Amino acid sequence: MTRSPGLLDLEFAADCNGKTHLMRRTQKFPLHFTTPLFLDGKASGMAFVYVQNPSGALFSGDRLELRFAARNGGKLHITSTSATKLHRMPNGSAFQKVYLEARQGSYIEYLPDQLIPQAQSRYEQETTIDLDQGSMLIPSEIIAPGRLARGEAFAFSRLKLETRVKLDGSTLFTDRILLEPNLTSVSMRGALGSFLYSGNLLALVPGGNAKGIYDAASSLDTAGEDFRLGVGALPGEVGIVIRFLACSSSTVTRLVDEAWSRIRMQMIGAPAPTKRK
Repeated sequence: MTRSPGLLDLEFAADCNGKTHLMRRTQKFPLHFTTPLFLDGKASGMAFVYVQNPSGALFSGDRLELRFAARNGGKLHITSTSATKLHRMPNGSAFQKVYLEARQGSYIEYLPDQLIPQAQSRYEQETTIDLDQGSMLIPSEIIAPGRLARGEAFAFSRLKLETRVKLDGSTLFTDRILLEPNLTSVSMRGALGSFLYSGNLLALVPGGNAKGIYDAASSLDTAGEDFRLGVGALPGEVGIVIRFLACSSSTVTRLVDEAWSRIRMQMIGAPAPTKRK
């Protein structure tokens, strides 16, 4: 079954005072968004936008597309109102495309809540990031094992996440994650091991302070009783990637938030706001 395709296409730009405004929007059910909010006193011109999906989950046949652009020095934070739940899909799959574009010295943070794949769900996501020299972008994602309270640890059928990063339209690299627990154990060495939650965060600063953000990320604790963390430099000094493994939802969320705050300080001179929800 193919449901009606959902679309949320938003473009932002900063005015002469540095305040970011919504310049254009196109949307189709079931995707909605909040009016832009200004929640960060230390980055007062940054617009905070919350993506909403009143369906409550993604279902078999869903085809969703999210497009966000910032221009002319705009500063934009995008998140979701809650975790993205993937409903049972015994006879189909869901697909989501995400496109993030930062131009003319703009800055975008894309930090959605966790992805929770329920038993028998099948989901693919394609994320394309396109930015130019002098613009910056922080995207992240967190993958939960499923509904643990119902004994659904890694009971989903397929989860494929692909992120492609472009600089001025030319592809720099592509990162792919494919989990098929029925075919290959996720607890094997080189995958998740004994951990339940995984996540990653990119910090992209082409032409910017790649060494500063690498040093900031490297100051994070890399191991604890319930987590592991690794930092790597990206090719061409365009930024860094951080990988997370954790035993609990609260731990992986804390790790991502702490990394985001330290890196953000290097990128725009302001830590993460104490409250965004």
